[in-house]
Amino acid sequence: MYARVDPLLLRLLLGGSLCLPLCLVLWWWWLREPLAAILAHGAGFLSQWLWSDSVLGVGLDGDRGLIVSLIPPLTDSAQLFMALPLPLDRASVILPLFWALTLPTPGRALLRRLLRGTLALLPVIGVMVALDAQFQLALYRSHLPLMTEIPPAEYALALPDSPAPYYLIGLGRQLAVLVLPIVAPLLAWLLLHQAYLRKIILGGLLQRRMRTLAPADSSPSPPADANQ
Repeated sequence: MYARVDPLLLRLLLGGSLCLPLCLVLWWWWLREPLAAILAHGAGFLSQWLWSDSVLGVGLDGDRGLIVSLIPPLTDSAQLFMALPLPLDRASVILPLFWALTLPTPGRALLRRLLRGTLALLPVIGVMVALDAQFQLALYRSHLPLMTEIPPAEYALALPDSPAPYYLIGLGRQLAVLVLPIVAPLLAWLLLHQAYLRKIILGGLLQRRMRTLAPADSSPSPPADANQ
């Protein structure tokens, strides 16, 4: 016989399968470019403190950021700046993923939970963009392929990074584009719905305990001695 699925868990799975595509469509068609513009302005503002000697600012080309580097390329032309790509979609997509997890989760104050989780994820988005920007600058300076990324065709008029820091910067980029987009919204959802998760886990454990005890309780008693 098939084990009975917890109704709370079933509601979460069905609601999540419906909310996930809706939230992603909402993000892709209406929120992706406005969020990219906000992130580009924020990265340009932070670049004044993080990379003041190598970044002039951060522009925007559609939904993709562009780092205007002060490090000129090593070419015969009198080119003073270099535009480096800065993908922004991986950073902003964690918001619809969190919304898709929170919307079908039962509980009070849905809007407050959405707002708290969104505000908590904003610093994570900033860290993701900063790690990716740092990697793009290091890739341009060192001009060595790393972590499946190919450097630009032009060489930078600067000394390359040493191997160990360059590899660590590459690991930071992998963290920003592969790990945090999945872990960050899931962790925010788990922290905001601890009571709901405890209810599901404890309910599942109790049901399993009752199923294991039921056969022992319903087992027939041994027959009495016929000679007595």
